[in-house]
Amino acid sequence: MAVAVLAGAALVASTMQPASAVVGGDRADIKKYPWVVALTSSEDVKTPDCAGTLVAPSKVLTASHCVNPATLGDLRVVGGREDLRDTRKGAVRKVSKVWMHPKANTSGGGAVYAHDIAILTLATPLSYQPLALAAPSHWTLYAKGTPNRVLGWGSTADSGDGPVPPLQTALIPNRGDEACITAYGSRRYDKRYTMCLGYPAGGVNACHGDSGGPVVVKGRLVGVISGGGSCTDRLYPGVANKVAAYHSLIQSQISR
Repeated sequence: MAVAVLAGAALVASTMQPASAVVGGDRADIKKYPWVVALTSSEDVKTPDCAGTLVAPSKVLTASHCVNPATLGDLRVVGGREDLRDTRKGAVRKVSKVWMHPKANTSGGGAVYAHDIAILTLATPLSYQPLALAAPSHWTLYAKGTPNRVLGWGSTADSGDGPVPPLQTALIPNRGDEACITAYGSRRYDKRYTMCLGYPAGGVNACHGDSGGPVVVKGRLVGVISGGGSCTDRLYPGVANKVAAYHSLIQSQISR
């Protein structure tokens, strides 16, 4: 299974797109990860555009490039559904409001990974257990080599082809900032706000459709999947935004 680095799509060239499923991973039990949700359209709740994390009963943290305020009425959040094709299970919610980081810049020639976060307010709360956020006091969770759990319904192959898989998960090491600075440059990859994910040999990572999804260490949400140049190429690791770097800002939005 290939873990997609961006929700809905991988970052290609200079434009951020949503990532797909986890490449090189395994099927995940939604009961173990009740806080992971899928972002879909109202017309097709069986196909994920991105993923997200329930951080409060009515709040979902995701990537800003996964959200278009102009089409907010068409956005749906699906919770508690391991296989999105099984509409008998889980719950679907409309989104009443979206907050996007004011410095998010995820499209065009100026696209960067930092600040690629957004918070969705659900029209009706979900009953699933939210996930705790990493705070500045948890900075050791970002150490190079630390195993990070990623989850999503994205593509399980770099091509992005194939049917939508059930929820997938994989453990991916923190690759260290140097690998992503080499791949993307220090302007696009700002180590103050972003983290680098991948194996030195490649092959396992987030993929198309996984954007916005959770990166978890020791039971805390440490990252939001943002993008990357490839789902499998060792030279282009995955990139996520560091939740701890935005902790106070995220908390202020959750409390509204």
